[in-house]
Amino acid sequence: MHLSLGQAATQASSFVRSIILARLISPADFGIAATLGITIQVIEMLSNVSGDMLLIQAKDGDDEGLQGTAQALRAGRGLGSGLIIFLLAGPAAKLFGVPDATWAFRCLGLIPVLRGLLHLDTCRLQRHLRFAPAMLTDVGANWCATLVTIPIAFWMRNYVAMLWALLIQASAATIVSHFLAERRYRWSWDRTWWTRIVAFGWPLTINGVLMFGIFEGDRVVIGSTGRLFHTTGYTMADLGVYSAAFALTMAPTMFIANIASSLLLPLLATAQDRRPEFLDRYTTCWQAVSLAAALVSISFITCGGTIQGAVYGPKYAMAGTLIAWLGMMWAMRIVRVAPTLAAMALGDSKNAMLSNGVRTLSILGMLAAGASGAPLWWVAISGFGGEVLAVLVSVWRLDRRNEVPAWKCVGPLGLATLSTAVSVLIVKGVGGGTGVRLGSSLGALVLTVTVMLLSFPQLRERVFYALSRSGKENSVTLSPTPVAE
Repeated sequence: MHLSLGQAATQASSFVRSIILARLISPADFGIAATLGITIQVIEMLSNVSGDMLLIQAKDGDDEGLQGTAQALRAGRGLGSGLIIFLLAGPAAKLFGVPDATWAFRCLGLIPVLRGLLHLDTCRLQRHLRFAPAMLTDVGANWCATLVTIPIAFWMRNYVAMLWALLIQASAATIVSHFLAERRYRWSWDRTWWTRIVAFGWPLTINGVLMFGIFEGDRVVIGSTGRLFHTTGYTMADLGVYSAAFALTMAPTMFIANIASSLLLPLLATAQDRRPEFLDRYTTCWQAVSLAAALVSISFITCGGTIQGAVYGPKYAMAGTLIAWLGMMWAMRIVRVAPTLAAMALGDSKNAMLSNGVRTLSILGMLAAGASGAPLWWVAISGFGGEVLAVLVSVWRLDRRNEVPAWKCVGPLGLATLSTAVSVLIVKGVGGGTGVRLGSSLGALVLTVTVMLLSFPQLRERVFYALSRSGKENSVTLSPTPVAE
């Protein structure tokens, strides 16, 4: 529970920070701020060898020599990454069409150096199910950056506020990690440990590259196509509007995905050796994620522009079509949770990597949209198409490798799609002002939930059971009977 609350608080702080910046600076400056975040993530992702995760996973993760080597490797990586960012600041600023911001890109080089000095004891303690230090480090750093962003954004009114937020977040995380650590911070070097860390981390680095292509590739395309293809391309204002819409649609999706992962993975993993029970639970998972995907897509298709304008301000309210497609893209991302977790529960960790690889093919469509000067929502349509392909690949591999029937998804996903289409037609047909549209959208959501629960008694029984159990014991389970370990 504490870990889930910590994740929610961290995501909430990032979302609040984006709202503050979007309201206080122009869409163009918000776009430049997005490029700063993208640059940091590129370098961090390419150089990450996941030594902190090895401390949690390895049987000898408590060894001080392993921790010292991981900390030394992290510090060296941070210093190298900082130097690379400093040297490439000029080309990066020109790629995004903001040469005047070169100095800000150079300042970004301080961030990996600060992150490289993080005390990994907060990570090691997680192997003993002590999540509080790591949670406090993340939550404290994020909210510290968010709170400081408010006066800075009021004062500067431009993208520099994002630079300060990133620097403060990195500094706060490092300071808090040292304060909460139990061991003395030290570096050591052992070739054996170094080899193990690299061997453990390189597959995760590849998956990180794929995840970057999914979460940031579209914004890289929007920010750079004009320079790449020597066309007018998209502007920084376009990137700002897209980034705001992206953050808004991603927030509920990641919240749902994190909760689903916490609940559904143990539910499936404990039944992996009992085939009929596993398939029964897998079907319920499909019903649950399909319902969640329908609710997300209906909300953003029918009221996306209104929601974005209310959250970020009227200068972002014109992105109705864009946010509708982004909502559908993230809805498909929710759907992919079911086959991905089922594969993971059966020991197939490559399912996610393969489906993510297919998902990155959507970047080709995004590049084509940018090169041809297509409207901004075509970038989101490309992302939606990539997510559809990723779902198909994940379901196909689960069927071929683990013999989990692909047809299990047809009923729930088909009904969710039909419910979404009917709901959208009803809301669009009713028309009216903002209040009427919001009311009809809410009615459509209630109708969708009712139809899905009536159509799937298994889902209905487990939802009601979960609600009754949460009221009695403050815990949630999706199984109406105790699970045999």
